[in-house]
Amino acid sequence: MTLTPGQYLRTRREASGLSIADVAERIATVPRWAQHLRRGWLAQIESDQMPASFNTIVVLHQVLQFDLGVLVALSAESVEAPRLCVVCACGEADRCVGLAGPCLWISDDRCSACPGSAPRSNTDAA
Repeated sequence: MTLTPGQYLRTRREASGLSIADVAERIATVPRWAQHLRRGWLAQIESDQMPASFNTIVVLHQVLQFDLGVLVALSAESVEAPRLCVVCACGEADRCVGLAGPCLWISDDRCSACPGSAPRSNTDAA
């Protein structure tokens, strides 16, 4: 599964059960932005209209569970894309954790936490 950096962040946010508004509410900006501006900024990052700066990635990592290594690999064109679940975009280093413990691979592109879910389309809107 090949995603853009923004699609990866969006998919991990959605897998965490958070909306853009939830994330915007939990992050701080310097200078302080109104929440509607933070929502728009996050939507631009998730739609790859604006790259995320290092500081932004650090702040998002404090709110969302995602693998920094996967984000770097998706950003680098010369690196092979990491193995990700087609539904929740979890990977080797950031597995889904539920009541049964960390998920496992049940196929080449699906984790055990997402067996009944339909695969996400890369063009789904946030």
